Amino acid sequence: MQFDQDRIATEKMLSELVSMYSVTGSEDKIGNYIFDLLQSFGVDTVIRQKVSEQRFNVVARVKGTKPGPKILLTGHMDTVPAGDGWETDPFTAVRKGDKLYGRGSLDMKGGIAAVLSTVKCAIEHKNELPGELIIAFVPDEEAYSAGIKTLIKNDISADFGIAAEPEYNKSIIGSVGKMLIRVDIRGIAAHGCEPDKGINAIEEGSRFLAALDQIPLLSHPNISSQPYVTLKIEGGFKEYSIVVPEHCSFIVNKHTVPSETKEYVLNEMEKLVKQLGLKAKFTFSVEEPYYPAYDIGMDISYLKKISAIYEEIVRKPLQFGYGTGVSDTNLLVPLTNIPTISLGPCGGGLHSSNEWVSIESVHEMDRIYRTFIFGN
Repeated sequence: MQFDQDRIATEKMLSELVSMYSVTGSEDKIGNYIFDLLQSFGVDTVIRQKVSEQRFNVVARVKGTKPGPKILLTGHMDTVPAGDGWETDPFTAVRKGDKLYGRGSLDMKGGIAAVLSTVKCAIEHKNELPGELIIAFVPDEEAYSAGIKTLIKNDISADFGIAAEPEYNKSIIGSVGKMLIRVDIRGIAAHGCEPDKGINAIEEGSRFLAALDQIPLLSHPNISSQPYVTLKIEGGFKEYSIVVPEHCSFIVNKHTVPSETKEYVLNEMEKLVKQLGLKAKFTFSVEEPYYPAYDIGMDISYLKKISAIYEEIVRKPLQFGYGTGVSDTNLLVPLTNIPTISLGPCGGGLHSSNEWVSIESVHEMDRIYRTFIFGN
């Protein structure tokens, strides 16, 4: 199917999206904007799916007239804070040639604009649309993924998904996971001049931390082994006191590979305590945010299809790869079994100053998404 893109309308949406303040926790304005747009396009249904007070997902559906798959197009509405060092107002879209500057332009309002333009096209050509299109925009991806968790709890399902994240040259089909492990150590207090009568929680914890690299790191054919990283440690008494500290705690960050489950990591930590012969009581717990690792693999027919479309439009082969960071897809894929890739526009300044998105790449993604959902 051949169709013309309304480039002016897409760029107008992009500029308006980038100019909206939507730092994590303040997504209601952009959510209402997207809701109103989808409603004006004429989607079959669109709802504000409550996440928390004043925070919601925007979920819409478009049912085609022909048989076909159920395709999910998704993305997050929130951005990280602006920070310092900007040459333009971070919350005003500023165009310089092909670059559109502003916080969230790349991550990921360029992707949202491409999806919205695709949805508008799907409705205009609904009599030729196969299957069903599900659109889901969520808040809180840059923090605790509350939006995608709510979407999952409401039984989202699809045959294939595309997250419009800024992955342009390499579509992400798997990624490391992330665990934040809190370790609480309980010793026995004693006078500082008689340390042998107590159990020093700080010293016990120090021995444990020094031996963390003894835990075997599991590997994956396409993702390198991920180390343990200590982020924070606390212990002892707040006021000066000559007492053997009876409590110590620390936070350990562990990125994981797909075979490295939560249970495996915690079990290995408990084994290390026993191997070291530590006398204090160690308690391990996983704190939020927690993201499992995932890998959808290459044996999915949709990957071949989207690869061919990408090469025809972008004029170069699409690479498939694995992420070194986490996103909502780390929850969406393992908890719903929807095979989902990340593929979106390109740009620069991700999570830093002078963030920008290539306007032409937004149009390219619009064409790729359109061609994919119409099955040609």
